[in-house]
Amino acid sequence: MIDTNSKSKSDQLFGQFLVQEGLVSEADIVEALNIQRKKTTPFGELAVKYDMLTMSDVFKILNTQASSTKRFGEIAVELGCLTEASIDILLRIQNENRPPIGEILVEMKKMDRETLQTALSNYK
Repeated sequence: MIDTNSKSKSDQLFGQFLVQEGLVSEADIVEALNIQRKKTTPFGELAVKYDMLTMSDVFKILNTQASSTKRFGEIAVELGCLTEASIDILLRIQNENRPPIGEILVEMKKMDRETLQTALSNYK
């Protein structure tokens, strides 16, 4: 299975860099990460969009998840609704479509685009 949080971890590390450089506050990063999470398409919604699950499947998984600590994808595999390969595809799509934290900070007007570009250059 692919690293489900690679982009998310990268955003967190970039956020730490921005704080260390004095470009934004820790509170700004927390707010940006929360906005990023809210703007990320839910896994079940993606699975329906790409015809990998029906809405009936989603409800069955969500009902099972309500009494579990497991992730949506884990339950979907256990119930035979998705395969590990389809989970990997959906996670890749979800990660690719997650807005970058820097873009969110620009939208929040916590930094301008030029400052973001300079920070990205210095970070890499």
